[in-house]
Amino acid sequence: MQSREPIQLVCFDLGGVLVRICRSFGEACRLANLEVRGAIEGNVGQRIRYEFSQRFNTGKLDEQTWSSELSRALDGLYTADELRRVHHAWTRKEYDGALTLVSDLGLANVATACLSNTDQSHWTRLVHHDGESPLPGAPEYPSVYRLQHRHASHLLGVAKPDPAIYRAFEAHTAQSGPSILFFDDLPDNVRAARKVGWRAERIDPHVETVPQLRRWLRQHGVLQA
Repeated sequence: MQSREPIQLVCFDLGGVLVRICRSFGEACRLANLEVRGAIEGNVGQRIRYEFSQRFNTGKLDEQTWSSELSRALDGLYTADELRRVHHAWTRKEYDGALTLVSDLGLANVATACLSNTDQSHWTRLVHHDGESPLPGAPEYPSVYRLQHRHASHLLGVAKPDPAIYRAFEAHTAQSGPSILFFDDLPDNVRAARKVGWRAERIDPHVETVPQLRRWLRQHGVLQA
């Protein structure tokens, strides 16, 4: 049975929820105009990339070090420059209607946030800020730019689904438990959020996400029909 406590904060994962991302290394290669080489998508290649991704996403490696060390770990299958090209291609455009949804939550006086497993290079594009000043021009991801609270794994030093990242988010936002409604595309992250007491729902990234988000927001009483 859902808590009757009103929702004070709606928190989104970014990739696969508000922002389209590649779902495989091969897809990102094609967008970067590179061929899929060797067994990069096999078990060993996936394991190596995952290990480096975890270190990159928790702020232990910068982009230059990540790409250089990963290239060596892959025995030069891709150069460091090619890995950075693939990495840049991984983050695509917003899902249709994402900005309107975030704006509607603002009009409803509901606070908004994101909690994303990401790294500094993607984060700079996502939030339109390099950590010191805004980037020139219009934001590439206006829905993310509009969010009131923006938190990421590489800044917090821990990644979902580790319970510590949810607790860190609570400390930064002064919200906790069922006052938070969280959306993520990965079941493990949703389960972890529920274990710390949040209300959380999974979003399917393979179809348009905004209609799903609106259905859940209506079901939880955040937005009207």
